[in-house]
Amino acid sequence: MCGCTPEPPTGPVPANPPGGSAAGTGLCCACPANGTVSTNGVGTYFTTTYGSTAPLVNKCHIAIQRTETGGSVTIKKTFSLTYSMTATEAVHKPIITAAISSALSAWQSAAATYRIIIAQPGCSEQKLNILYTSAVIATGGDVVVDVDNRPAEVPGLRSVVDGGTAMHFYINGDGDTTWTMTHETGHTFGLEDEYAYSHASTTAPTFTYKGADNPDKTVTLSPSTIPPETAGAHSFENATIMGVAGNNTYHDYHFYWIAIEVKKILLAAGVNAVVKVGLP
Repeated sequence: MCGCTPEPPTGPVPANPPGGSAAGTGLCCACPANGTVSTNGVGTYFTTTYGSTAPLVNKCHIAIQRTETGGSVTIKKTFSLTYSMTATEAVHKPIITAAISSALSAWQSAAATYRIIIAQPGCSEQKLNILYTSAVIATGGDVVVDVDNRPAEVPGLRSVVDGGTAMHFYINGDGDTTWTMTHETGHTFGLEDEYAYSHASTTAPTFTYKGADNPDKTVTLSPSTIPPETAGAHSFENATIMGVAGNNTYHDYHFYWIAIEVKKILLAAGVNAVVKVGLP
């Protein structure tokens, strides 16, 4: 049980003392909170002017630990594995497990630049570290990965995420399995490709990332370095982890979704706080 036993005030009483509830008691500034996430990022984390977008459901668990001015937000995503086209658990589970671990480490390294900032009425501002963890489980993972070992000479082998919760991963298909898994894991967090191909419009599309309590961030895709497929076609992309193969650029808006989910978890616990992504 996490309750408050406030000390007698020594100065002016805050206009809005710590609020909320947990197990029937007041939710202190340093009370932990956690929740299970199942959110379609399309329309919730971002909107786009580029055509229709398939659902990208983010399933994960978030644990919030808070101290007086700091703490951590830990995102845990589970993966379960299936095997096809000569892939076997004995040979390929270590490969895909390492790729998953490397992907989460890459997101962790990028997130180190930022903090989840919580301003709860009556409390000191808290700047929480962002931590990513993963686990491979037998069944029922947040993401089900089909590990495919067909030969590299087969054309069109491009790993893909369907709906945010199902991944088809080609062991031999994309060259850099570490970068590919990092990019595809971004889709399982509800993030969209930051590239588009249009044969009908000369106007580069935009993506607007919803910022919770941050201002929304609108990104206009730049003209692509990839030649158009046919005469009169246009292609657009943004040089980020979600936009260009092999690129490892991350922005604050790639972590806005965490602030959105943390705010929801705190609200469910009775705390109406301002939650942002910001610098340490």
